Amino acid sequence: MIRKNKNGYKVFTDSKGKTQSVHKRVCEKKMGGSVRKGHEVHHKDGNKTNNRPSNLTAVKKSVHRKKHSR
Repeated sequence: MIRKNKNGYKVFTDSKGKTQSVHKRVCEKKMGGSVRKGHEVHHKDGNKTNNRPSNLTAVKKSVHRKKHSR
């Protein structure tokens, strides 16, 4: 079951009972591996619910923070 967390992101509970972000999982599938340590998934259009692969990219945390501080 997919639901929104307190920050407005879609999340789901995996088969092991762990809550995961839909956008992170979609980005990992697109990349063919895990989001690297020190990186975060960015929604290019700023819409937290638009989890299309073309709208997601993994960027360094520092770059991500700068994008959202503007």
